[in-house]
Amino acid sequence: MTRLFAVVSLGILVAACGGSKTTAKPALGDGGETYTATTTTQQFIDQLVSAECDFMVRCSYLPDKSTCLAYVDRLSSPGTNSLAYAIDQGRMTLNQSNLPACIAAFSNLSCTLGSSNSSTLNTPCAAAAVGTIASGGDCVFDGECKPGLECDKGSCTASCCPGVCVATKPLAAVGGSCTSDSNCVDTAYCKLSYNSTTGSFDGICLARVATGAVCTDYGSCPGNAQCVGTTGSKTCVALAKDGASCANGLSCENSTSYCDQVKGTCQPRIKDNAPCTLPDAGASAALASGCFNYSECKNGVCRHLPLADEACSNPDAAAINECLLVGKCVGGFCQADPPKPLCTVAAAKAAVADAGVRD
Repeated sequence: MTRLFAVVSLGILVAACGGSKTTAKPALGDGGETYTATTTTQQFIDQLVSAECDFMVRCSYLPDKSTCLAYVDRLSSPGTNSLAYAIDQGRMTLNQSNLPACIAAFSNLSCTLGSSNSSTLNTPCAAAAVGTIASGGDCVFDGECKPGLECDKGSCTASCCPGVCVATKPLAAVGGSCTSDSNCVDTAYCKLSYNSTTGSFDGICLARVATGAVCTDYGSCPGNAQCVGTTGSKTCVALAKDGASCANGLSCENSTSYCDQVKGTCQPRIKDNAPCTLPDAGASAALASGCFNYSECKNGVCRHLPLADEACSNPDAAAINECLLVGKCVGGFCQADPPKPLCTVAAAKAAVADAGVRD
C-alpha cells in the first residue's frame, strides 16, 4: 500500500508534467494516451503545481520542493492531464487574470489538521479555469461543466467514467442519504452502515456534535476535534496543540508535530538521521515513531524513504511502504507506477462499452 499523505489538492493537482512543452492538439475525443499541453496551458499548470509544492514542503508532507517537483514531473496525472486537455480543447476557459488570487490562496493554507483548506482554495481557484459545457453535454469531470453544473457519472465507479453536465445537487441535510462527508452540509457527517441485502454501504447524514459533547462515531466531531475515550464513554476533544497532552490516542493539531508516547505530549517531529523509537510493532509504528511523513524509523534512526529508482530493501515490520510517494520496491530499487492514460469523453465511453462486452 502506498504511504498516505494528507495532501491538500484542487482535485486536479496531484501530479503534472513539468516544463513548458508544445505539441499539436489531438482531435477532440482522442483518448488512452498521456497528453502534452500547449505552452500557455503548461505554464498555468506549472504555477499551480509550484504553489502546491510550496505548501506541501511548508507543512512537512515532503522534504523539499525539488523532490515534490520531481515527483509531479515523473507522473502525468490523469486529473492534471484532463485539465490541460480540457483547456486546450475549449472545454474550459483559462482566466489568467484570476490566477494570482488562486496562487495566493495556497500561501494561506493551514498546516493545522481539520482546517478548511478546500474552502480556502475553491472560490479563487475555480475562477482561474471555468467550464464551458452546458447542461446535458458530455463530461468526465466537474470542472468541464459551466458554473452551477456538475458532471453526473451515474453509478460508474471506474477511474475514467463518462458523465453528463447537470445542475449541481444541493448538499444533503441531516437525515439525507450520502456516500461520503462531502455529500452532507458542513454541520453534518456521513455515517455508513453495511447493507447485507444489497452487499453495499448505505449512508445517512447525521448532525455533528460540539467539542466537549458525548460522541459515538469517528466522524461525528468537528474537523478540529476527535472522538476519544473508552467504548460507551467517548467525548469530542479538541486536537492537541504543541506541548499539550495527547493521551488516549488524541491526535496533534499541527502536521509538523507528533504524539511523543514517552512524554505524552505533542512534540516536533524528528529530523532524518536522529534517533527514534518504535512504540509498537506493525504498520502503525511507522506513523507513531515521530519521523516526518517522508521518513520512517528504521533500526532506531529516522531514515528518508527512497524515491523512484533509488535503492531499497524489503521493508521491515514498521514500514507501510518503503518507497516514497509512488511505486514499490522491486529487485532492490523503487519502481514507479506507470503513468495513467488521459481520460476523455471518447475514452470513457469506450471503456464502459468494453466493460459491458466483457461482462
